[in-house]
Amino acid sequence: MDILALFIGIIVGLIVGFAVAWVLANSNLKAKKSATQSTEAELKTLLAHQAKNYLETSRESIQTLESELKRLLTSVKDYEQSLSVTTEDYSKNTFFGEHASMFLRNNDVKSSKTVATKSTDNQPKDFANSGSGVFVGTPAVQTGSKEEK
Repeated sequence: MDILALFIGIIVGLIVGFAVAWVLANSNLKAKKSATQSTEAELKTLLAHQAKNYLETSRESIQTLESELKRLLTSVKDYEQSLSVTTEDYSKNTFFGEHASMFLRNNDVKSSKTVATKSTDNQPKDFANSGSGVFVGTPAVQTGSKEEK
């Protein structure tokens, strides 16, 4: 009878052990499913928020580009209008100052103040212009002294 009680105890222990293990496994599985679902929901919410931010930034960039393009278009139109020559512009008497810079740039007359150097062997006089300075003297004297040495 001791053996029979031992077998009955083992069988009851196994049944109770399997039942407890099965209940614990099911509760762990349910907890993992709920954690996975909540994680997925949080991830979807986060991705939706990031997508909204991205779309908002993209929309602002597009609007900025559109405004820049409108400004560029107006400046190009203004430039085209400034290039168009009408007869009214030529019939108007304009002040000399409006065209002075163009005239002065295109004037090819050389200034009479420029000094052409005739001899490249001699050093030029300094800016004292026949005053006291390093290069005061006549070139003939300088070349003559070089020949004597």
